[in-house]
Amino acid sequence: SSGINAEYGYHSYDPKHNFDSFEYFKNLVPDTLFFIFYFYEGTRAQYFAAKALKEQHWRFHKKFKMWFQRYEEPKVIEESHETGTYVYFDIDLWQQRTKEDFTFEYKFLEENNLDE
Repeated sequence: SSGINAEYGYHSYDPKHNFDSFEYFKNLVPDTLFFIFYFYEGTRAQYFAAKALKEQHWRFHKKFKMWFQRYEEPKVIEESHETGTYVYFDIDLWQQRTKEDFTFEYKFLEENNLDE
């Protein structure tokens, strides 16, 4: 037998990837980052996923515990909020959805800049 690793094409370690670096995480697609963010709570991976999502212009809503991204420029921008169309990641349906005429109150915006 050639062994399980060879049989299934598994590689125990790929030195090209440094999974403990932001450089690796910033190249991942949003759906992968959402998975890491929600399922690896309290880990360095969650931190890097959040940082990568913020770099891709996603913003975390503290009340809804969901990630939002402007779909277009807001129709209204006030000191305390903005209103417009947003894309958000629905964790119940596990997909990105669009919400029109949504008011994002800035008090619910996670403002941690996530600098190391």
